[in-house]
Amino acid sequence: MQKIYMKQIADKLGIEEHTLRFYDKKGLFPFFKRDENNYRFIYEDKINWIEIVLCLKKSGMSLIKIKEYINLAMEGENTYPKRLKMMLDQEQIVLAKIQELKQQLKFIEYKKSLYKNKK
Repeated sequence: MQKIYMKQIADKLGIEEHTLRFYDKKGLFPFFKRDENNYRFIYEDKINWIEIVLCLKKSGMSLIKIKEYINLAMEGENTYPKRLKMMLDQEQIVLAKIQELKQQLKFIEYKKSLYKNKK
């Protein structure tokens, strides 16, 4: 299995290295290991954990909730009902954000047309 280091992960996923280190210090990446030079790495087959954390963060989930989710996932399949509840709750938050963004976009489009018609 191939090792992937922080710099490679950051480049691949388009995120800053310091952000990955911060999330790791918060305990969000349970599969990170350190090599003989104390550099953090993850095996290639575990990169999806990082993608999960990044997705949940982008969706607006707090780091505390993400940590809870990761801990539940580490426990195994018996936590599916709790994780499903977390995803359903987050889905509602995201759907509300989408509606809010649609309203903001509608206002921007209105202003655009107003300014274009004033030429």
